[in-house]
Amino acid sequence: MTDADQLISHARSEMASSRFASACALLERAAALDPDHPGLLAARAAACRRDARYAECIALVAAAGAAAGVQPLYERAMSLAHLGQAEAALAGFDAVLERDPNRAAAWFGSFGPALEVAGMDSALARLRRAAACPGANGKYWGVLAATLRLAGRADEAAAVHARALARHPRRRAMWDGVAAIAADLAPACRLFGLSAPLLRHALDAATVPGLVLEFGVRRGTSLTHLAEAAGQTVHGFDSFQGLPADWGGETAGVLTTGTELPVVPANARLHPGWFEDSLPDFLADHPGPVRLVNIDSDIHASARTVLWRLADRLVPGSVVVFDEFIGNRTWAADEFRAWSEFTEAFGVRATVFALSTATKQVAMAIAHSP
Repeated sequence: MTDADQLISHARSEMASSRFASACALLERAAALDPDHPGLLAARAAACRRDARYAECIALVAAAGAAAGVQPLYERAMSLAHLGQAEAALAGFDAVLERDPNRAAAWFGSFGPALEVAGMDSALARLRRAAACPGANGKYWGVLAATLRLAGRADEAAAVHARALARHPRRRAMWDGVAAIAADLAPACRLFGLSAPLLRHALDAATVPGLVLEFGVRRGTSLTHLAEAAGQTVHGFDSFQGLPADWGGETAGVLTTGTELPVVPANARLHPGWFEDSLPDFLADHPGPVRLVNIDSDIHASARTVLWRLADRLVPGSVVVFDEFIGNRTWAADEFRAWSEFTEAFGVRATVFALSTATKQVAMAIAHSP
């Protein structure tokens, strides 16, 4: 086994443990030793995408040109979707599916961009194809049923539920999450396929002049989306050391950047540190209400810390966006639980005016606060 082989093997082990930043570093070393090593491009593209280095992933695959295989093309399409480039992402997924028509993950990944570019019928057709592929993830049926329900196709949603979900509780995370927020949906609640347009819509809906905040910055993708649309300074909070506690099947420390700060637009300010340490001083120096807060903390304790600290800043017209509110296996114990506890403790009421079954985001406007 060559040195490059050993580095790639180690990187794959790190990937399996969700240590993506470490995997990227190992694969960069392998590339310096043997840039044409078989499988290196696919491994680097996957590691970059999973580490939220989307532009780097796209550049790696572009440099390979026609030699790029199916997996690197898939990673490129996923990265384009994360960056909000709907048309390019959809074309990228279609390029994958042209080579591998039964790649369920590509059909599933394409439904969000398709919703933005071609509309609901196209998105639903892709979801159906994803769920029907041999060996497909069973959660696709739950996402299909939930999306049908939100699209007003109750009979179709019920049929999918009866056929594919009723006896399979592990498939129902998205269905159950949508059911849990159904009573709070605005009549004109909008469905989105990508994060960037949902965040722009949420900013437009935030009627209260005030602070724009994000909790959980990582590589700065969504903070950049906010900064580009907010027309004001935006503030991002993150330890840049990964999650402070275990989350689902992940261990504490995952999603770390190794304390490396991302490059962000000039109107974005970064506040490194744990939320409970950085937020009190920030609030003391920045009076006034919250215009919009994007909570991408994933775990219950972090979301609860943010909400309790911001309790007197969230006023009617403020907007709260959660990035992992529904759809994960542990959704009911994470951000959703923190929000439920918060609304009960403080008597807050809110209306859900936007959400995405593709990204698991939910955006709500505060309707009543003490």
